[in-house]
Amino acid sequence: MKTASFFEYTGPGRISIARFPPRGTPTGFRVCRALAPGAWFHSVDEDEYRRRYAEQLAALDLRRAWDDLHTLAGAAEPVLLCWERKADLAAGRVFCHRRIVARWFADALGEPVDER
Repeated sequence: MKTASFFEYTGPGRISIARFPPRGTPTGFRVCRALAPGAWFHSVDEDEYRRRYAEQLAALDLRRAWDDLHTLAGAAEPVLLCWERKADLAAGRVFCHRRIVARWFADALGEPVDER
């Protein structure tokens, strides 16, 4: 499994974990609503966002979420998508929930989830 930005990856296995995709996103991606942040995502600061998102993830069955993502991707490797660009993440300019999901899987399952 990998993570990426909608703007930087258009290949196979795309799965949106965003509340909605950017306009003009090429079709062919799947959607995992369980990993999309709640409606609160733009109305809270980063600390509160992290707290609420951690609660959201804790309510999920981790192994089932992992398996469901692989099912959604079909024969391809799952690539979890949201809006933030890789360069902005690397520079520390933005906060990104897809990296929280990646860490969740890595910590709990020992499965590395790298940025594409």
